Amino acid sequence: MKDKKQIGISILIMLGLLCLSSLVGILFQSWHWADTNIILVYILAVLMTSRFTKGYFYGIMSSIISTFLFNYFFTAPYYTLSVYDYKYFITFIVMTLTAIITSASTSRIQLSTDLANENARNMKTLYDLTNKLSDLLDYQSLSKVVIEMFSEVFDCEIGFICFQESPHYIYLLGTKDSKHEEILDDLQEYQSQFLYLRKPYKELNQCYHYPIYGIHKLLGVVILPKENVELMNDNTHKLLVSMIENVSLALDHIYSIKEQLKLKEATVKERYRSNLLRAISHDLRTPLSGIMGTSEMIMDMNNHQEETYQLAHGIYEEANWLYLLVENILSLTKVEEGKLVIHKQLEAVEEVIGSAVYHVTKNNQRKIEVHVPDDVLMVPMDAKLIQQVIINLLDNAMKHTSKDKPIYVDAYEKDQEAYIVVEDYGKGFENQNPKEIFEMFYTNNGSNSSDGSKGVGLGLTICKAIVEAHSGEIQAENCSEHQGARFIVKLKKR
Repeated sequence: MKDKKQIGISILIMLGLLCLSSLVGILFQSWHWADTNIILVYILAVLMTSRFTKGYFYGIMSSIISTFLFNYFFTAPYYTLSVYDYKYFITFIVMTLTAIITSASTSRIQLSTDLANENARNMKTLYDLTNKLSDLLDYQSLSKVVIEMFSEVFDCEIGFICFQESPHYIYLLGTKDSKHEEILDDLQEYQSQFLYLRKPYKELNQCYHYPIYGIHKLLGVVILPKENVELMNDNTHKLLVSMIENVSLALDHIYSIKEQLKLKEATVKERYRSNLLRAISHDLRTPLSGIMGTSEMIMDMNNHQEETYQLAHGIYEEANWLYLLVENILSLTKVEEGKLVIHKQLEAVEEVIGSAVYHVTKNNQRKIEVHVPDDVLMVPMDAKLIQQVIINLLDNAMKHTSKDKPIYVDAYEKDQEAYIVVEDYGKGFENQNPKEIFEMFYTNNGSNSSDGSKGVGLGLTICKAIVEAHSGEIQAENCSEHQGARFIVKLKKR
């Protein structure tokens, strides 16, 4: 309907200018002015037609019609299309070509001007949209801006779906002055429509649904009526795509801000948790040392068969377990905060292993067989931290090995690397992935629990962190010679 109206207006402009030119030509003829002036008037009419109409058609038609009008009104015989003087044919040809050329040039300039104006409007639209979106920090405000801007630019009702973190996904419809919300019921089915799209849109229910993709996922959808999109020219469609890209950037910006806020909150909570754990652990160290020292003194004062010795031994074991847990918690907080400092110096591996074995067996009669090379194996390490690794591995082995079975500790050198191997006679990794046991709070029943009676799933996590801080590796596997688990620690000699 709009195109027909534009065609009618263009025809009226062309005919009106030609009629006006003919009247001016008749006036010039009555004044006995030269025919050249009349031709110039017609050429001016052609130029004006090209200026006020779109495309080349009306200018060219005006050129041809003006030639016939000049022949009809101003060449003998008058008021016919016949020509007595054949010299006028040259005049007609020159007049027609001149009019066509000037018309085409004017039309080209007009098209360039219109295109430049349209580009300027599009740039202003994008600028306004970017300004409005840049300061938004919530999805609801963004949805309203999208509806208002898109409906104003494309002169139609707009739909917008924002896939925010909400139990209900809002389907917002409307124009600048009128909006209403609907709930999108089946989200997964709707989102599946946009998988493997070969076009920039999906046609659904006589509408074009344009997906808005972010860096990580589908963020939303802009919906326009099919009839409006099909009437768009290339420039308008490019504007639509650019506006959708701007909305995508804005959605990504809001998503990133929300993720940063969540990360900041999690970081603050983690800092509070670490500070609390560190404070509690430090406060527990002193009384635990006192309890362990007192229980050792009581054990030394009594025979092994006496009930007092057994009670003191039980107190010592529980206090020792708690003391080791405190040390692990302190190390864990240092690892998480990146404050685990490694002080490397050359140490004899057998001495570090010997200290660890003494620590776990001084009040616990367990059989631990140690095999070290004849030559002294010197490795750059933080002896205190590596000792803690071996203690944790031995403590883990003792939990899973019956008292009548031995625990093996081997140390050897291979390919410029030092190996420390701890083997037990437990059940091994029956239904467990050996890689998962190094995860925090992973216990022997495979659940992420923190309330085990003799293990909270921190020891192996600390081992892995300390070994990796030494640029080493720690592995876990089932023993091939017997049932049980084998832990292998590799440390570089250089």
